Amino acid sequence: MNRACLHCALARALKVELPALKSLGLDVRLGVSEPVFLPLPGARLYRRLRRLLRDTMAEAAPPGTVKLAVLNLPGKSHVEVTSAFPCSRGARVLSCAFPQHDPAALPSGFAEHLGLDS
Repeated sequence: MNRACLHCALARALKVELPALKSLGLDVRLGVSEPVFLPLPGARLYRRLRRLLRDTMAEAAPPGTVKLAVLNLPGKSHVEVTSAFPCSRGARVLSCAFPQHDPAALPSGFAEHLGLDS
């Protein structure tokens, strides 16, 4: 199974998009969070995060601050990355979600149904 670090993909996406954000007059703030490993290829994480940042740039009303956050809450089936920013109507929040489980493994069921429990 492929596993990739969400924080690493976000750092790479920010490194590429930060000059464009700065040229628009947008500062970026990233909230503190723990590293998260997801069962997805790193390239997929990277592309979706770049899309989130480009969508943010398209809708943001500079000057202002883009606040990024990684939401990894216990019990949720996904991790969410949010982007909050000023826009012409006040403020807006965009987000993208990534599954914390491997969707291909779900049809296998739980261990107690496979006779693996003691």
